[in-house]
Amino acid sequence: MKKFIALVLAATMIVTVPEYTPTVTAQATSKKVKNLQKKQKKTQAEVDSLQSKLVDIISQIDGLEKDIKSNAQDIEDTKEEVKEAKKAEKKQYKAMKSRIRYFYENDTDNNVFNILVESKSLTDFINKVSYMNSVYSYDRDLLDSYEATRVEIQGMEEDLEDKQIDLKKEKQQLKTNKASLNSLIDSKKGEVANIHQQVVKAKKEAARRAAEKAAALERERQARNAAAAAAAARRAARRAASRVAASNTGSGSGSSSSTNTAAYTQDADPSPATNVSGGAVVGYANQFVGNPYVWGGNSLTNGCDCSGFVVQVYRHFGIDLSGSRNSAALRSVGQAVSPDNIQAGDIVCYPGHVAIYAGNGCIVEAQSSRAGITNNRAWNHGTVLAIRRVI
Repeated sequence: MKKFIALVLAATMIVTVPEYTPTVTAQATSKKVKNLQKKQKKTQAEVDSLQSKLVDIISQIDGLEKDIKSNAQDIEDTKEEVKEAKKAEKKQYKAMKSRIRYFYENDTDNNVFNILVESKSLTDFINKVSYMNSVYSYDRDLLDSYEATRVEIQGMEEDLEDKQIDLKKEKQQLKTNKASLNSLIDSKKGEVANIHQQVVKAKKEAARRAAEKAAALERERQARNAAAAAAAARRAARRAASRVAASNTGSGSGSSSSTNTAAYTQDADPSPATNVSGGAVVGYANQFVGNPYVWGGNSLTNGCDCSGFVVQVYRHFGIDLSGSRNSAALRSVGQAVSPDNIQAGDIVCYPGHVAIYAGNGCIVEAQSSRAGITNNRAWNHGTVLAIRRVI
């Protein structure tokens, strides 16, 4: 009877112990996450600004192409004008020579005397001599004018040709700036993708720590309740209920152990092994997009295959994967990564193929002899055998 009363009292004490409820936010957002999001926003703004500059350069190139075309037409027109001026000059020179021959070469010594004899009066004589001189002056002036015009037009032609050279140089410089800007944009996009992955990872880490804290508080609550229940049972049942109280305490401890195990389950997401960022790897790899695919090749510019592309890109950052120069061997380099934790710069292995994850769901790869090096396919377009991290 005494044992029964003790058990009833112990059960009553367990029920009436106040429950301890920890305050844990549903989504923990750390200062690190906020800083990364701020950095991501700033980098994206830089990308937008660079793309705006790229649009301006493209517009300038279009304008220069129109100017070059128009200037080329002006050069052709000017050449025609030079030809016409030369023809007019030649024609006038021929006419002047004919008149000179008539006035001065045909009986030169008696020519003025003949004019005097044939003149009806002194006034008529003076008028005829004056006319002869005025014709010569007219021819001379006209010929000089044609010559000056021809020289002027020829100078214009040379100026236009110099202008054409300058326009072409300016166009080439803009093309160089455009290529440089495209490369910088790709690099910045890689940084944005990398920061995005860091934000996702930081949020997961914050959530994991929150879950750990919640689990710890839960274990603490269970321990408090178990301790309070054991103390109440000991006080109520004295020595007769001590074995029952010990049994209840052991049961509470088993529940806590199960919760603790579940709180530490997580996917494969290895820590960085180098100081190389995935964004830098992707930015460098994107520089060779458009270059050819060559089976067994090792040149990022003249041609390479899928594994050669991966090996050469990482070699640029001092990471030697040459001992794994095929897609099957690359499945075991570095550390394994789960699909949920894939980041820019990770190596994605497929049956008979390998690529580099570029962020935003895409890969950069030496795709095929038809496509060459590309960066527009989805990373999960086929069967993924492994994801490896070497940076």
